[in-house]
Amino acid sequence: MQPYLDIFQQLASQYFRQDRPVSKPISATELEQIIDFSLGVEGAELGALKQAAGDYLNYQPASAQVDFFKLLYSGHNNPALLGDWVTSLSNANMHTYQMSPVATLMEQELINQWNRLVGFTTASQTGDGVMVSGGSQANLIAMMIARHQACPDIKVKGFSDQALVAFVSDQAHYSGQKAANVLGIGTDNLIAVASDNQGRLCPSALKEAIEYSIKQGHKPFYIGLTAGTTVLGAFDPVPECRAIADQYNLWLHIDGAWGAPVLFSQQHKHLLKGCELADSFAWDAHKLMNVPITAAVILTRHQGMLEQTCGGGGADYLFHSDENSAYNLGQKSIQCGRRADALKVWLSWKALGNNGFSDKVDQLQVLKQGCVEAIGISTELHMIGPAPYLNVLFQYRPSTDLNEEQLRVLNIAICKSMQTEGGAFVDYAKYQGKTGIRLILANSDTQASDISRLLTNCIKTGQSLVTTS
Repeated sequence: MQPYLDIFQQLASQYFRQDRPVSKPISATELEQIIDFSLGVEGAELGALKQAAGDYLNYQPASAQVDFFKLLYSGHNNPALLGDWVTSLSNANMHTYQMSPVATLMEQELINQWNRLVGFTTASQTGDGVMVSGGSQANLIAMMIARHQACPDIKVKGFSDQALVAFVSDQAHYSGQKAANVLGIGTDNLIAVASDNQGRLCPSALKEAIEYSIKQGHKPFYIGLTAGTTVLGAFDPVPECRAIADQYNLWLHIDGAWGAPVLFSQQHKHLLKGCELADSFAWDAHKLMNVPITAAVILTRHQGMLEQTCGGGGADYLFHSDENSAYNLGQKSIQCGRRADALKVWLSWKALGNNGFSDKVDQLQVLKQGCVEAIGISTELHMIGPAPYLNVLFQYRPSTDLNEEQLRVLNIAICKSMQTEGGAFVDYAKYQGKTGIRLILANSDTQASDISRLLTNCIKTGQSLVTTS
């Protein structure tokens, strides 16, 4: 064991060096020529394993660095990292209390705290939940619960001829399509409802879509809202959609994978006004809470619905009726083998407390606002969408007369050029026909100077590309 521990310590210290490039872009063909990916009959020496692990980290984008702005996660979290190491060491399975006693009680406490923040646990009700691999699985289970509520016989008898129809925003995450496919709803029966000029689902368009579905003889059963869309970070209106859900007896789910941590902040939690009115809620701890991938949760205010929907089987050999059977979480999950991800989340929350996460949200919102203001006074950078949360979508638009297709090509080239040159790793996205640079703020180590450096580099890179084109 000791030689492996020594190698791990060496590699970890190298990976967290701040002077390493945030990304080393390389094609798959080139990488195959550099690293020996082959597996053979004979085993390899420890030196070969160390080399392979080092190569892995060398070419892996450094999401812990402040120049990583590409995705909805960045930075590193030492207490959570400790939890991840210990989880791998223990190799616990979360199906029964017997196999994961401490992690089970940690997960239950996490679920209790998450439900309190959302508003599912009150003096009159106790929320429920179970940890899952990510927001995609959480959204899948939410749609599955909604299907079970609308047509409980499907669990045993399968589908009848009636088409079930679900509704999400046209800005919703693609996991809705995955869920419709897996659950047999059919992607054609997942209706993308129009959003307004702020990127939020439009309630009037939702109601119109539901009415049209009913006239076609279909059965609406599910509304999926988004709290923090992937492009703009927009928050769909909950109270208005709750009223519509009640009118047609539909399940109302909120995908808060990215935006949910705003609930820690007294200053900004208004963005999720009315979230306690939803029937279920998805939350990714591996995004803004900065826990190593993967760690997420599906919450619901309806006790027993998770087990009714997901439970079944295993009583003869796994889920024994003993004194701790009430603590067996496996019947709430669609997984049997389930990693003890609760430990890394619990250690992180224990170390930071609610106030620590609140401070992070507030700090990043200040940085976001400074970024938006800097873009606003620039003659070459322009916002192409609102920025209510921690997403900033802007476009490099020089004084020369370029059409939208030319601007699309130029802004994509800026992102790729900066990555190639060892600068910031940032992505691009499209909104209302315009393609721009999408900046994501998720790293609490980020400073205003890092944002300023990025914007300056965007302008310099754009100017250089325009000059040479």
